[in-house]
Amino acid sequence: MPPDDKRLIDFLQTVRLIGKPLKHPMHYLTGENFLDLIAFMGCSPDINLEPGEDKRPFCHVRLQAHTPDIEFHCGDHSNIPRCPKCRSPVKNWQNRINSWLQDNTEALWECATCHSQSAPWNYHWRKSAGFGRCFIEIMNIFPKEAIPQQHLLDTLHSHYGLKWHYFYQY
Repeated sequence: MPPDDKRLIDFLQTVRLIGKPLKHPMHYLTGENFLDLIAFMGCSPDINLEPGEDKRPFCHVRLQAHTPDIEFHCGDHSNIPRCPKCRSPVKNWQNRINSWLQDNTEALWECATCHSQSAPWNYHWRKSAGFGRCFIEIMNIFPKEAIPQQHLLDTLHSHYGLKWHYFYQY
């Protein structure tokens, strides 16, 4: 079972991933350990971690509230998912995901090639989409520039007993 919002906020403040809350609900300044828990790619990325007087976007953390049902998140540039067994691409995946969202969040997808059945979150999305009941978002960073360190994923897993994954929504 994923954490409720208060427990998640308390935990993320304890490990210092997040700092003080911002004006918008569930938005937080980065915490003291943010740069130890999130790795940034590139030679020397220009990351603004605090709001400035110039109103320029800054990196902060947004928490998506816990939901009882599994949610699907993707961007406009999601990869075509592939079967977890035979790696065949899923044709018309957008239609299939819309049906899954409308009809039954527990429904299995059947592969048109090998006929194996699996939940859509078991398909290979290549980190371009994700499923979950709660989400931790790093805001105002280009896709694939920030990667959670294994230590953060392991800490979340050991604390909640659930494996956490990351993806890029762009």
